[in-house]
Amino acid sequence: RLASFGADYVAKAVASRSLDKAVEALERGSDAFEHVLVDRPTVDVADPATAPVELRDALRRQPTGLLDQMMQLTADPFGLVEGHIVSLGESIKHLLGSDHPVLQACAQYFFALDGGKKIRPTMVLLVASACSGGQISDRQRRLAEITEMIHTASLFHDDVIDKADTRRGAPSVNRVFGNKMAILAGDFLLARASISLARLRNLEAVELLSTVIEHLVKGEVMQMRPPPSLRERSIGEEPSPEAAPAQDGPEWSMSLSPLEFYMRKNYYKTASLMANSCRACALLGGHDEAFQRAAYDYGKHVGLAFQLVDDILDFEGTAESLGKPALADMTQGHATAPVLLAAEEHPELETLILRKFEGPGDVERAEALVRNSSGLLRAKQLATAQAEVAIEAIQQLEPSEHREALMRLAVMVVERTR
Repeated sequence: RLASFGADYVAKAVASRSLDKAVEALERGSDAFEHVLVDRPTVDVADPATAPVELRDALRRQPTGLLDQMMQLTADPFGLVEGHIVSLGESIKHLLGSDHPVLQACAQYFFALDGGKKIRPTMVLLVASACSGGQISDRQRRLAEITEMIHTASLFHDDVIDKADTRRGAPSVNRVFGNKMAILAGDFLLARASISLARLRNLEAVELLSTVIEHLVKGEVMQMRPPPSLRERSIGEEPSPEAAPAQDGPEWSMSLSPLEFYMRKNYYKTASLMANSCRACALLGGHDEAFQRAAYDYGKHVGLAFQLVDDILDFEGTAESLGKPALADMTQGHATAPVLLAAEEHPELETLILRKFEGPGDVERAEALVRNSSGLLRAKQLATAQAEVAIEAIQQLEPSEHREALMRLAVMVVERTR
């Protein structure tokens, strides 16, 4: 602990001295100011690549019963911010105005349908309220809109990659407008989100949300291939940190178990946006690092739980309840938590995972093996444990109706059926 304290002291002293040098340079009106600050991060953005122990700890965590205790909560997370969410779609459509009618129609497609759970902007608005006694600033409201725009852009791109036909119970944007226009509309959404983000005039918030966009791309690339360590095992080799990287994967990926690889992918694709949006919201509210960390941890663990439940529902839901075909993940070649956990009981699944379920009858065989295992149950336990960590994080805020709503939202994420 003393060593850690000493390291923190030195790091802060160095950072303080660097800032002093920058200010001195600015006062001199010299070019040294630019030299000091260029490429220096404005904020420390969390990344599982630099803290792998955190995800390993998350996998070891077991449910404590806290989620069951929260079942009695009555605060309505969606009702508390309903007025803001109702106006969110119209505000986003205004932000997406364009002199190109096809591009505008494509970019506004899902917002015109008014579909989706809107869980991300709901989280941002609730965090704003919970941190500030029910108050939401214009910048925090705009951040909620930016968050939903980034999320929707990722859906446009994902549906092209996955060749999806439906999304939210309606034809996917690529089916309506074609792949090229769907990609361009996703790019347009990200561009408009970036402009709106810059206009918040907060460098730290800009860096947090810009890193989220990077994470979305990294997560999608990770999802395109089976876990590298699984490929190594298939040829009789034990994965190790020193193992040579696969041609399509970085060296660090070889040291991760299949489930650790999956959880890191989930952080990049789902949890990072929730976590960093919640943190940016606390930041824009002028709150200290303790508030920001509580908001970040809440968003991160709700995000991990959300994706785990999504992957469970792929087995337990129907096309009507999901808004897309059941077993879509395996059909697209993706091995999710229920499958990876079932593979620990049925090694035959590893072969199916490695060939991305592309053989005749692979999806049906994999489904049977998963259902004949504890994979779904263990995935639900993992999601429950993540939701409990989120609740513990947000309990650090002062008691309020909005804090209670955030805790109930974590429960709803795990208990949902669609």
